[in-house]
Amino acid sequence: MAVNNIRIVDVAGYNVIPTRVYQTAASATAIPAGEFVMRDAAGGQNAALITDNYGVVGTSLPLLGLTARASTHTAAAAGTVEVYLPLSGITYEAAATTAANVDTQAEIDALAGNRVLLDVIAAVTTVDEDLAEAVTNGIVITGGDPVRRTLTFTVRHGVTELGDMDITA
Repeated sequence: MAVNNIRIVDVAGYNVIPTRVYQTAASATAIPAGEFVMRDAAGGQNAALITDNYGVVGTSLPLLGLTARASTHTAAAAGTVEVYLPLSGITYEAAATTAANVDTQAEIDALAGNRVLLDVIAAVTTVDEDLAEAVTNGIVITGGDPVRRTLTFTVRHGVTELGDMDITA
């Protein structure tokens, strides 16, 4: 994965976005800063990088958040990764899957409000604006930048596990 494929562009009025530290498995794929992580497929407490076509409400493994720093695990030893919690209203930015689809403001405006998924292709996470809008998709396009060919988006709660977390501690 490339560093900072995804970045926070609007903190939704929060003065601080809380972080949580998650375990990472030994010999797992390295997790750089600026990537979304989910619960690992084994169903344990470990964080793992999201997979292709990520963000299906009720189906995708729960999103833990955006990595604040790179993970510390190695091939031989488990480690940790610090993650910004995916709070309601936080807006993220990532490249569009097909850059030619977002190279004008009119194209971006036409996509705003569409519910789509995230693509992970060749270790790069993008917003898959090529998908048809669907009620089960958990990534909501909010805007973008035609010069940089990026899209801004929020994540629906049905993709996160915030309902199960106590973030007041």
